[in-house]
Amino acid sequence: MSTPPRITFFVDVDNTLLDNDGAKREMDRQMDTLIGPDGSARFWQIYEEVRGERSMVDIPTTLARFLAERDDRDLRFAMSDLYLKFPFADFLFPQSLHTIQHLRTMGTVAILSDGDPVYQVAKITRSGLGAAVDGFLLVFPHKEQHLPEITAAFAADHYVMIDDKPTVIEKVAQRMHDPLTTVFVRQGRYASTIPNGPWHGAGLTIDSIGDLRVFDHQFFSTSGRGEGFGYLDEHPD
Repeated sequence: MSTPPRITFFVDVDNTLLDNDGAKREMDRQMDTLIGPDGSARFWQIYEEVRGERSMVDIPTTLARFLAERDDRDLRFAMSDLYLKFPFADFLFPQSLHTIQHLRTMGTVAILSDGDPVYQVAKITRSGLGAAVDGFLLVFPHKEQHLPEITAAFAADHYVMIDDKPTVIEKVAQRMHDPLTTVFVRQGRYASTIPNGPWHGAGLTIDSIGDLRVFDHQFFSTSGRGEGFGYLDEHPD
């Protein structure tokens, strides 16, 4: 008998496994209590400035710039605790951990997330997601720019990319040759941007992360486009 194809699942975090929008609302509420509306407004102004400069969310840099304007030792500790000790596990989507367990019966599962390497890693660890994938977690400012390194580290016959961001799915599909299956999860802020029904940019569209539990190894190993490994020479932005 032939050996079954090896599958690696790359799963996003924010609004894919974890309700990041809900967590952010609670963090905003706590921040308003801690530093008041004016302080919060200034924090988010710096946040947007940093995001514009770096083309990514960078919480440590935002905190550093915000706290540099305030000579307050207690505030420094309180703001750090708010972001790095937040109970992210309370904001996992229903069935997130069960879905990871199901995917692990079919292949290797790795967390693949955008973000800064301090805050995002702390979020993934504190949520319990890091332990759920045996520590296989990768964080890049722009993950679609690191596909050769990512797939070299997690060798497979077939890859599955699971994400809530249509633009990320589109870029990955453009840059990476088959074997690949892309999965769009209609959760979070981007859910309403894509009409109901099949979406041409993803191989599979689901309404919630728990919906993946109905698919088996055969489905993923035979889905996607064509055959062979490699990357497009041109890497469009």
